[in-house]
Amino acid sequence: MPVVPSYQTRLPQKVIPRCVTVGRFDGRSDTLACAAPAGRIMLLGPGAGAGAKSGGSSSRVLRPEPVAAAGAADVMLLNMGQAVTALAAGRLGEPATSPMQDLLLVGSAGSCLAYDVLNNADAFFRDAPDGVSAIVVGRLGRQSGVGQLALVGGNCSLTGYDRSGNDVFWSVTGDNVSSLSLCDFLGSGGNELLVGSEDYEIRVFQDDEIVQEITETEVVSCLCAIQGPMFAYGLANGTIDPPVAHQIKEHPVAVFAFDLDSDGVPELITGWSNGKIDARNCRTGEVVFKDQFPSSVAGIVAADFRKDGTKDSKVRSFDPVPTHLRATLLETTGVDSASSVHSLMQTRQNLQLELHNYEENAKAQLQQQRQLTRTAAPAAAEKLAGSSGGGGGISGLSGAASDTASAIPANTQVQTSLSVDLAHKPAPCVCLRVATTNSTAIRAVIVFAEGIFDGESHPARGQPGHPAVPQQVRQRGPAPEVPGGPRGATQFHVFETTRSLPRFAVFAPVAPEAAAQPAGFVRFRLQERLQRVAMWINANFLLAQEVDGNGGPLDCRFVSMATGEALRLWAESDKMVIGTDNMELAGELVTALAGYLGLEDLASEAEFPGLADSLKSLVDRISEFEAQRQRLSGDMADSSNLVRAPGGAGGGRQAIGRFCELKKGLQALSESLKALNQIIQRAGRLRAGRFKTQAVNDCRAAVKASNLGALHKIIRSGSA
Repeated sequence: MPVVPSYQTRLPQKVIPRCVTVGRFDGRSDTLACAAPAGRIMLLGPGAGAGAKSGGSSSRVLRPEPVAAAGAADVMLLNMGQAVTALAAGRLGEPATSPMQDLLLVGSAGSCLAYDVLNNADAFFRDAPDGVSAIVVGRLGRQSGVGQLALVGGNCSLTGYDRSGNDVFWSVTGDNVSSLSLCDFLGSGGNELLVGSEDYEIRVFQDDEIVQEITETEVVSCLCAIQGPMFAYGLANGTIDPPVAHQIKEHPVAVFAFDLDSDGVPELITGWSNGKIDARNCRTGEVVFKDQFPSSVAGIVAADFRKDGTKDSKVRSFDPVPTHLRATLLETTGVDSASSVHSLMQTRQNLQLELHNYEENAKAQLQQQRQLTRTAAPAAAEKLAGSSGGGGGISGLSGAASDTASAIPANTQVQTSLSVDLAHKPAPCVCLRVATTNSTAIRAVIVFAEGIFDGESHPARGQPGHPAVPQQVRQRGPAPEVPGGPRGATQFHVFETTRSLPRFAVFAPVAPEAAAQPAGFVRFRLQERLQRVAMWINANFLLAQEVDGNGGPLDCRFVSMATGEALRLWAESDKMVIGTDNMELAGELVTALAGYLGLEDLASEAEFPGLADSLKSLVDRISEFEAQRQRLSGDMADSSNLVRAPGGAGGGRQAIGRFCELKKGLQALSESLKALNQIIQRAGRLRAGRFKTQAVNDCRAAVKASNLGALHKIIRSGSA
């Protein structure tokens, strides 16, 4: 049977993408909450009107919104007074001691509000200087005694609020947070926090420690837990992963896990910016359902909206298929029939082309055999007659025939190698060379390397007789496809292979006498054999000759092919020094080394040129912008009073001018806070384990106390 909508309604205002949630605000019934422009929140459901009847103490205005459109639902409107940037719902604290009703968590550019819809009251209201871009509610890892938290992501920062509004959790991340989700990623029985950010990273936090980082090729726009340690994510370039990584021209707005076919395994449901919604089997990636909305999808949620014991996806909802009918789940007819026919026609053309190639190859081989048969008989007769001139003719004809045939030796293999070319013009590069194990010629190389080339691939044509094809690669491991065949052939065999690119391949080894000495460094004690350190260097850098850790201290010099900055790795029996002026690079090296060696805790000392001046400049700017914000807020209040007075047009113009100044000041303050949080995050990455956590927490305490000297000391030594 086809899957058809079981419930539809229309909302009176446009819904802001990714600001959709469901909560039981009266403790019993599921209510849909959607953010709308002009700082409004629409509540749709049985629990929406409870607060309007109770007459609470909140300054938020909760009132019914009459809707004249046919088929539209009556909703309640909550006026926030400022633009909503994030929305979530859930119970905070321990379930045994907290009230039964959910709280509505509302984020904006400068605050986080927990609103009690039932009592029309604020549970707490907190200023958020870093802004609020994502909120998720749940229990985090080993956080004991605090229950469920409201985890808020902002400008390079993460904050966890309990039911009273206390920030019991705080950490930093590499860039602005774009999405959050909770998932048992490590299989430990507790939740880890998945953080997607604008620096193309997915970071996994176990409490306040980063246990894994996943680098992607675009901004991580949405995240969701699927089942156990499995999760899904969508990128701004239209990529969805898993179960099968695929990409379309539109970008995903929401991903959601829901057991649509009642087989016990949730499907991955994706809503797209063009209004398309599809459900994929999480094990095979097969599309089991499609539908099309007239406009962009704003969010996907599940709830028992009609109170019949089953959860629906909204605002257009679909019933789960009964268990005894799950094998009959079909795509919705009439929606994507054109695209389905196009896909089938494309598959048919590909199969016909492949069949044609096989037929042409068989004909060429048959003609070759006939030619050999015709030339072999005269040659045999001449040999019997005592003539010896035909052998070369047979060989030559055979060679000519083999040149035009498409068959290649069965043992043909493609070999690849990577090397550094500092003399390459116009800039140094990493070269990928491709060759075959015999005389089979390589006619072209198509390199697929996501995030490296424009269009994610790069073709390179090889010259006949020259199987080595150099190709510049900058970041990730390339996956070349190599068409090859005999010289003169018109049909080719395609070889596909994958080559891993070392993590720090952009750094080329140089001789010690030709290398500059960095002024910055990270120094730490390392109770590891030098052979293991040498193995890590060999695995993470492109070296002409592998480093041997048996001959005393290690001293490796490198230069960045991208920026020209110098890097030095020096190690002996009980300590190691990483010399670089780049604090971010030093953190990446320490993190990679600690992960390779399995170091749970690592303390370090660091020094970087210009760090003290940068910190002082940032702290001074933040203090200046904060004072300016408070002054402008007071001036705006005075201007508002003038507007209310008779003839207050001049006060209105003043208020608008003050507002524009305040907006510019807030943007500058946000950029400064982001830079400061990034420095704290990089300072934490110079350590591992509990020393990393201690450094981040001490840095935050120093920032709160405006203690610049303590902040610099913590970054250098790791503790106050």
